[in-house]
Amino acid sequence: MLHEYTISMLQEAVDEAIEKLNMHGYYNSYYDQPIEQYASDNGYGVQEIEDGTVDLKVIIEEESIPVDVEKEQASIAAILTVAKEKVHYQLLDTVEWQEPFPIIDLQNGWFIKPVQEEQVPAGKIIHFEPPRAFGSGLHGTTQDCLRLILREEMKGMRVLDIGTGAGLLSIGAALSGASEIQAIDMEDVGEEVLYNARLNGVESNIKVSCADALNPKFGIDGTFDWIFINIAANEIKQLFAFVDRHLAAGGRLILSGMVTWNEEDALKVYQENGYQLKEIHQTDEWVTAYLIKSR
Repeated sequence: MLHEYTISMLQEAVDEAIEKLNMHGYYNSYYDQPIEQYASDNGYGVQEIEDGTVDLKVIIEEESIPVDVEKEQASIAAILTVAKEKVHYQLLDTVEWQEPFPIIDLQNGWFIKPVQEEQVPAGKIIHFEPPRAFGSGLHGTTQDCLRLILREEMKGMRVLDIGTGAGLLSIGAALSGASEIQAIDMEDVGEEVLYNARLNGVESNIKVSCADALNPKFGIDGTFDWIFINIAANEIKQLFAFVDRHLAAGGRLILSGMVTWNEEDALKVYQENGYQLKEIHQTDEWVTAYLIKSR
């Protein structure tokens, strides 16, 4: 059972408040950094909002000794020198405190099923641990990419997954028959990707590297039959030379993470250099393109 106390205060005062609470034995306190999202040429960005009001949360976990709600409320108020009525209380139901990660229906007979979900959908399943990394499967770009990948016959093919996140696209490729998948990401996601791969029995098909494909010093051997990129438009454009070196003639390319106001500019780089646009898919403002290297 968790008891939550909330105090609204200026952001500039919150760090000092947390320090005071720590000195009095209240160690579990936090606040969400206020941010705002804005549209940019490259899709979306976020920026911190300075000098705003934040809600400081103090959590007390009830174990063997019952929590005296009013006593704790008064104590926190005294420590922070605020009126008791400024400390708002609620009891958190720990069973429902975290929303369960849902089963995701890809609308093509395939489902992404989190490991903790007991219900088994009637269809083909990608077993999945909800990730620390990007790529939970909830975002439209991931789903559009997966629908393209899972319908293809990739038996014996070599695949490069740039910006793999939690590895869903790599796993999709392995389930479609790819014999060798090289997954790369700027974050160290290897343990997470391979865990998810083991859930689906395809860990032997996937190798994971922590690397930046835009770094001129990064190298990778050979060419690939498929390349997946799910990042953002500027990076998609910057990766053209790397992609062109490593995608075999006649190879297939999936580009995602673009938005409606920058897709044309990003795709132009590829189309002007021998890549044929085969399909384009859109979920909300997010765009996914399927291209073929024609030379």
